[in-house]
Amino acid sequence: MRAGADHDFAGLLIDDFYRPIIPHPAPDVTDQGDPYLLTVPRSSASSYSYYLYHTDVSHEGDRIAVYGSHDLRQFQYLGKALHADAPMSEHWAPCVVYDASARRYNMFYSRSTPHQSNADIGQRLRRAVADRPEGPFIDQGEMPLELETDFAIDADVYRRHDQQSGRPAHFLAYVVEFWSETRVGVGIVEVELSSDLARPVSAPRVLVKPSLDVQMYERYRSMPWQIGKRDWAGGETVDWHCIEAPIGGLVSPAGRPYYLNSYGSYKDESYAVGAIREEADGSLTDLAVQGHAVLRSGMLPGVSSAGHPSLVTPNLLVSHGRFSPDGERQAFFVPLLWDDEDRPFCPNRDQLAHMLQ
Repeated sequence: MRAGADHDFAGLLIDDFYRPIIPHPAPDVTDQGDPYLLTVPRSSASSYSYYLYHTDVSHEGDRIAVYGSHDLRQFQYLGKALHADAPMSEHWAPCVVYDASARRYNMFYSRSTPHQSNADIGQRLRRAVADRPEGPFIDQGEMPLELETDFAIDADVYRRHDQQSGRPAHFLAYVVEFWSETRVGVGIVEVELSSDLARPVSAPRVLVKPSLDVQMYERYRSMPWQIGKRDWAGGETVDWHCIEAPIGGLVSPAGRPYYLNSYGSYKDESYAVGAIREEADGSLTDLAVQGHAVLRSGMLPGVSSAGHPSLVTPNLLVSHGRFSPDGERQAFFVPLLWDDEDRPFCPNRDQLAHMLQ
């Protein structure tokens, strides 16, 4: 297990990890699922150094809670960041990126079809822009993506080197449905983005598809809104798998490109954080096949259903988890380190204390 003086925890200490960072949220934003933390540029004239966003399951008004922090220890609720006029729709998993050339902030998020109550229907990735990280973000419409079905969620935008040209570029990883596989469900694809972040400029590259029982979301699931996929009216069901919440742009101490993801069901203790390693020949290895998890329920005492993190620094994640059996999802910080086999993992408090001695 590797830990040393050069790991970057953004100034946080061990007592800042493994506990809710917003323990007493406002009544209309008690669920803090799918947290995303933005570090603003030092040259920015913004009021705070850090901004936190998360999924919004409310059905009216503006959406996407935003919080500001100077030190990642105290967070101030700033209201809703996204101007919205979409009644009866949910807005999931925001990702906010600063475009230095345009000097504006881009929010990528998904939204369900308005004026109906099923949040799974019509969840498509959209983009909104703002001059300030707290908003208001103004919706620019759906991202023009190649999709098999009416579903694309969980954007992560990051910079890495393009394999063909060798130049740095922005890439977008996101979640789509796979209906033609032996194991049906959602997995992750990646595209390169245009310089203005508004559209893809490459075909989707599949990063991971469901292949394991541990990636099961729900057995015998009926999905009648997916017309024509199965004989739902006749009682047909599917064993639905889930690999979601991509994080791209990660590089191991040995220089290997990695992606993180979350798999299983966010509703229970099957939820876990996994890793995908890109090999020297460009092939991809899902470490879940080897039984390796970055983070899963039981690894952190007192925290269940941990997952769907975002990357704060190369050694720090902000994740959601449940701190009581029936509790809402709450955001918390957890270290991200690397084991002796060059694999990422999240240590528990005792492991971290021992490593930092």
